[in-house]
Amino acid sequence: MKRRIFLGLLPIIVLFVGVGVYAVWLFARLGGSIDTILRENYESVLAGQAMKESAERMDSGLSFALAGEEKRGHELFDANIPLFASSLTRELKNITLPGEGELAGRIKESEGRYQALAKSFWAATDTGSRRDMYFSKLLPLFTQIKNDAQAVIDMNQQNMVQADHYARSLSKDSTHAMFLLLLAGVGLAIFFGYGLQRAILRPIQTLTRVSKELGDGKLDQIVPVQSKDELGELADAFNKLATKLRAYRQVTTDQILQARQMTEITFSAFPDPILALSLDGKINFANSAAGKLLQKLDLKEGIPAAIQGEVESVLHGAPDSVPTSFEGAVPVRIDDHEAFLLPRVIGMRDDSGNLFGAAVVLQDITRFRLMDEVKTNLVSTVSHELKTPLTSIRMGLHLLLEEKIGPLNTKQLELLLAAREDAERLLRMINDLLDLARFESGQMRQRLEIVSPKVLVENMLPDLHLLVEANDGRLTTNIAPDLANVSVDSRQIGHVFSNFVSNAARFSKPGDEVQLLVKPVGNAIRFSVIDHGPGIPKEFQSRVFERFFRIPGTDQVAGVGLGLAIAKEIVAAHGGAIGLNSAPGEGSEFYFDLPSAKSCVNGAKP
Repeated sequence: MKRRIFLGLLPIIVLFVGVGVYAVWLFARLGGSIDTILRENYESVLAGQAMKESAERMDSGLSFALAGEEKRGHELFDANIPLFASSLTRELKNITLPGEGELAGRIKESEGRYQALAKSFWAATDTGSRRDMYFSKLLPLFTQIKNDAQAVIDMNQQNMVQADHYARSLSKDSTHAMFLLLLAGVGLAIFFGYGLQRAILRPIQTLTRVSKELGDGKLDQIVPVQSKDELGELADAFNKLATKLRAYRQVTTDQILQARQMTEITFSAFPDPILALSLDGKINFANSAAGKLLQKLDLKEGIPAAIQGEVESVLHGAPDSVPTSFEGAVPVRIDDHEAFLLPRVIGMRDDSGNLFGAAVVLQDITRFRLMDEVKTNLVSTVSHELKTPLTSIRMGLHLLLEEKIGPLNTKQLELLLAAREDAERLLRMINDLLDLARFESGQMRQRLEIVSPKVLVENMLPDLHLLVEANDGRLTTNIAPDLANVSVDSRQIGHVFSNFVSNAARFSKPGDEVQLLVKPVGNAIRFSVIDHGPGIPKEFQSRVFERFFRIPGTDQVAGVGLGLAIAKEIVAAHGGAIGLNSAPGEGSEFYFDLPSAKSCVNGAKP
């Protein structure tokens, strides 16, 4: 194959070499002609012009002297003597044409005689003798010098014209020759290119066509082997590749079918509906539970409208939607009964991280929601029923401690004080349970008012100072200026502040500082309480806002683990968010964000 390409390109290479050699020779000839014109003849023309001009000025100097301008004429004459001499020297050094040397020699000899006569002219004092010398000798000699200089100019100009004609003729002949060579080169290129096209391009075109068909899945293609060169070896290798691909496709197809069957069987065993969606939102796969659900919901080609937004967000690159509570459940009507489905939308990505679809799992949590409601109602009912007898017990303990019935000894007083403290603790627990039940059922009423964060905090500072000072601590505040107003129920938000500050004081060492910070965060206002206590391990941070959860090792601290859960419900009812930042040994920051009153007016839920 290499030899065939070389032999096909060899004539063109020879032609290019010949054209190059001829072009070099041509450029050398043209360069010589141009050098002759510019360097030799043009230099002599400039020298002749300079001699004429300086001779004319010297003659003018003599004329000025005859006219009575002796000084001016003498200065003009003397100034042009060296100019004429230098121009004559340049001409004598640039003799290039026949007869040019004789003319230059005659000019030199005439100039010598002219200068000798000029000395006599300047030496004479009589005006009449000067006039006779000028008109009889100097003027004819000047005329001869001037005519000889013009002859030098004419001779060189004529030679320049002849050199130009020669260069034009050479250029014209070269153009014809180059045109003929170009035609010959184009003809040879077309001829040998066509031959190379038949020898090389046609097999490659055949291989390209067969490769495209192979890419379309037509693996039964065969490329004919027409030679034993590299193209023949390529065709043979391609045929072997196609054979292996056919065998591999058969094996892969069987494996894919088996894997698909196993996948369908596995997903069919799941009780929850599972859907696989493509990027355009179409359902590519649905297990049997999903098929039954879509049939009951009369959704033949889509998914429930309530989860369309989450699905579209994930398909457009948003993070996976994996709810951690029952709040994101979607109500649907199935067989004239209300059911709740908890959707989980997970983006499906390849090894490179490119999204190609989404999986939707619809978990039926109807039973769990009913159980949660029963539990909430039970807690609310029990707490409410316990509150009445507990109030009577507190009243009885109060009467006993006032000793209106009779005096108490020391032991009886200690027992009654302990009983009263336990009763108060039990009452606080029951009130917390009732508040939590009201928030979860949506029965907690709010009395919202628009207030500045600074005023909100300052109104609560006296009670907060007492909570911190009761644990031998110090409370400091840092409120950013020019904060937007917030819409809050001061009584409920006060419970959040009290819970945060009391927890920070209890877990701080005596004398430690508890900080209350208020600053803007986006369109919200963040209220933070920072302590320098032991901190919270990372594995427990996600659970601190759960009901009845207490961090292991804090059993000696009073409380049952409802305060933060209630605080979370209060902040959520205000349309805000709650969270914490903590690290073991570095203290904790509990914060909650409330939307500004302006953002609430623009559509945010207060």
